[in-house]
Amino acid sequence: MLVGIFAAMFILDLIYTEVYINSISRNKTQYLLKLDEGEKIDYVFLGSSRVENTIVSTKIETLTGKRTLNLGTQSAKLEDINLFLRLLIAKRINLERLFVQVDYIYDINSNSEIVRSQALPFIRKNKVIEDYLKKVDSNYFFNYYVPFYRYAANDYKLGFRGFFASLVGKESNTDFSDGFVPLYGSIKDEIHSRYELPKSIAGSNRNISEIDSLCRANDIKVTYFCAPFCSGLQANGYLKKLKSKLPNFEDFSTLISDDFLFQSCGHLNNHGAEVFTEQLVKQLNL
Repeated sequence: MLVGIFAAMFILDLIYTEVYINSISRNKTQYLLKLDEGEKIDYVFLGSSRVENTIVSTKIETLTGKRTLNLGTQSAKLEDINLFLRLLIAKRINLERLFVQVDYIYDINSNSEIVRSQALPFIRKNKVIEDYLKKVDSNYFFNYYVPFYRYAANDYKLGFRGFFASLVGKESNTDFSDGFVPLYGSIKDEIHSRYELPKSIAGSNRNISEIDSLCRANDIKVTYFCAPFCSGLQANGYLKKLKSKLPNFEDFSTLISDDFLFQSCGHLNNHGAEVFTEQLVKQLNL
């Protein structure tokens, strides 16, 4: 019976993995892995939802003529941004400029559960992802060595529902070739109209150091920036301290003054994203 169970787990693992590898992209990790080797992408934006819901790639392309990709991912931290950059380099993507959204995440040396789960199907198929998961995954041993464990233990993301959607080719609502995900509505209550940044800042961030080194080694110009916050931001001098640590840091936290353009204090709505993207192109002379 145990042999039968193990055989079933092994077969299911093979099936699930092949489906996730060969199906249409349903998240940005999959999309990134499916980019053509040596493909040219002029501008790439990395970050959390404060990139995903903020940078309108098509507007940048219209204004500059440069191919632009928004790889911002919900809840992403600098560990995940480091992973995405390493995957871009491993694919030999011809990248002209990299833009990384940084704010309080400078103090965080951890990862996003969303990105971790997106990466799990490729744990034995991609060395960059394997190395990333060795660092961030407390269940790395079981996810790597026990067949089907990673799918069963992460059923909410990788279980039958996700497997079946991939199997039948159900498309995501996101156009990954653009990557922008709009938000709608404006700030409606006091809770969402305030945001406070930390009063102190970490001495350094390992992932920032690694990102800088990777960009120098691969001749990629990197710009760090802080996306806008609403008028209720209490900055506590945090962004000035961040600027002292990152000479190539651009503070756009107060660039958008109209709270009507925000869906929450840390996220612009659809119209606000359009306005900010246009301003960003001008501010950075893209």
